[in-house]
Amino acid sequence: MAKTSEKLQKKETKTKKPQFKFSWPSNLGLALLSGAVLGLSAPGITMPAIPGIGYTFSFSFLAWFALAPLLLLTASSKSIWHAFLRGTVFGTAYNLVYQNWYLGLQPLDWLGFNNWQGWLLAVLAWMVVCIHQGLIIGIFAAVAHLVPTTGHFFTEGSKKRLKLPAFFIIPLLWILIVNKLGNAHIALGVPFAMLEYTQYKQISMIQIASIIGGIGLSYLMVVCNTVFAVLIANFSKLKNVNSLQAPSRKMALYQSIAMAIVLAGVLAFGFYQSSTLKFTADIPVSVVQQNINIDMQKTTRRYSVEDLFRIHKNLMATAPKGLSVWTESSLPTYLSREKGLQQNLKDLASSRGTDIVVGAMDTDKDNRPFNSAYGITSSGTIAENIYHKRYLVPVGEYAPAFLTVLPDWARRMTNTPAGGGFNSGSKPEVFDFALARVGPLICFEIISPEETASTVREGAEVLVNISDLAWFHDSLIGEQMIATSVMRAVENRRYVVFAANTGPSAVIDPLGRVKARCGGGKAQILTGTVGKVNYLSPFTSWYRL
Repeated sequence: MAKTSEKLQKKETKTKKPQFKFSWPSNLGLALLSGAVLGLSAPGITMPAIPGIGYTFSFSFLAWFALAPLLLLTASSKSIWHAFLRGTVFGTAYNLVYQNWYLGLQPLDWLGFNNWQGWLLAVLAWMVVCIHQGLIIGIFAAVAHLVPTTGHFFTEGSKKRLKLPAFFIIPLLWILIVNKLGNAHIALGVPFAMLEYTQYKQISMIQIASIIGGIGLSYLMVVCNTVFAVLIANFSKLKNVNSLQAPSRKMALYQSIAMAIVLAGVLAFGFYQSSTLKFTADIPVSVVQQNINIDMQKTTRRYSVEDLFRIHKNLMATAPKGLSVWTESSLPTYLSREKGLQQNLKDLASSRGTDIVVGAMDTDKDNRPFNSAYGITSSGTIAENIYHKRYLVPVGEYAPAFLTVLPDWARRMTNTPAGGGFNSGSKPEVFDFALARVGPLICFEIISPEETASTVREGAEVLVNISDLAWFHDSLIGEQMIATSVMRAVENRRYVVFAANTGPSAVIDPLGRVKARCGGGKAQILTGTVGKVNYLSPFTSWYRL
């Protein structure tokens, strides 16, 4: 009998089908691969045009379900450390693909580095930023692993621990940790690779941002990813994903149907808004894209400020009367001290009958430097209020405290026209031009919904963003800056003029549609029309975080 029983056990062991289970190394490999796949959804990343058709295909749809592998890996982690490591690998891979434009920092000969040194520093900057962002997603995964969840509504676990519905708590953790806390300015965050920006061309989908903002759209996208992960947990043979399982497959399907209904409602709302909302565009606007590397001259001679003014003036010869936008650091000097240059600007504005926004520098009474924007009116006066940039880029515009322990060659990367970094402004400003009240933002500030909304609440009827993208040469950063500008336009229901010194530049309407744009690498004038919008969107009114 004992032998017979032993034979039967061996037979059962042979015939029993092994359950699908990843080993520890393959889990990290899956995290790496799936993170890179999600990164393909980034703005500007497209499949090459199909020969004979010419249509380029984007991967923005991946953002609706390619986060699910991370959620499954988090749920199946053996410990908080495993969850953190998997999340960090996933997040780093995601950002390495999404933010590959950091490699565009090369060449760095303007800082005195040769070719291989430039590549080394560009790769180092790329890796540091992406690992930093990866750590934030790692923290999200660790916290998500700790919180008891279920793939369904509130239920009692076997140990009488209250479990929260995954499709509610996981998206909430994502926006709190990834969008807000981890990317807070004090935490050296530069929230570039947010999920919501992947949808900037889906006009009907993004209209909901006028109510819930891009951050709310990100919440919906993570909900969709979570529901997809719940489906996989219920219908696959993956082990140790109980926290994502609904009580039954039927319940998992009901969640999917509910999610589909919500998304259909969002699309219906967006289609209605984009079809019925009308915005008057009667103010001619021009962007003076001078295509000059101010800080990173490739030429053997430096342009003087007088040279730069003359170049801008010549380009404006073909610009219409109205509003003219010059780019960040278009005149890299302390303009408040340059009386002759001020007079030239006033004469140009009055002779052309054009209001001008100019990027330059300023100092306060304590001689602290600021990256600034000036307003010159069509009547030939300079606006008394000067805008000081509030959202400074770590390392690029100021030196965080940790840099003091680094060698000189690393600290040299923080060089700015001010010599040693800028100080941060404290409040929004609005230029009260005759045609409209114009709210200026400078470069990376367009990725900040907080700074943009506060500028609109200050009274801005039109938003302009002046940028210096020459740092990153010919890379995807321009398209991704336009994507963030689209989201800010919809959130605040304002026309946005995005002006970049080396391009691309664009004029975007309050529905997020790019009405005019020009490419990079060429000195040119971009012309379009904008209009005044006076009311506050629901998002602008409530978003004060």
